[in-house]
Amino acid sequence: MKASGGRLAWGPYLLVLAGAATGLGAIALGVRLAAGGAIIGSALVVGALIRLNVSDSRAGLLTVRTRKVDTLVMAGLGGALVVGSLLLLVHLHNT
Repeated sequence: MKASGGRLAWGPYLLVLAGAATGLGAIALGVRLAAGGAIIGSALVVGALIRLNVSDSRAGLLTVRTRKVDTLVMAGLGGALVVGSLLLLVHLHNT
C-alpha cells in the first residue's frame, strides 16, 4: 500500500473521491438525481478500472482485498448505480 519513498499512494483514491463528490455536488446544485447518480457510478467504474490495471503499491487506498475482489465489487456497485440512475429516466406510466 506504500508508494515509493514510504508514502501512501493517494492518487487513485482521490480521483474516485473527486468523481463521487462531483456527483453529489451536481445533485446538491439541482441537477437531476439520475445524472448525479450516473456520475457517482461512473467514478466507481473508473476506480475499478484503475484497480485492475495498476499494481497493488500504486493503487494505494483502493486496495482492500485482492485485485479481483476489489475490481468486481467496485465495478458491480458502479454499474448497478449507473443502471439504476438511468432507470429513473424511464417513464413507466402517465402520471
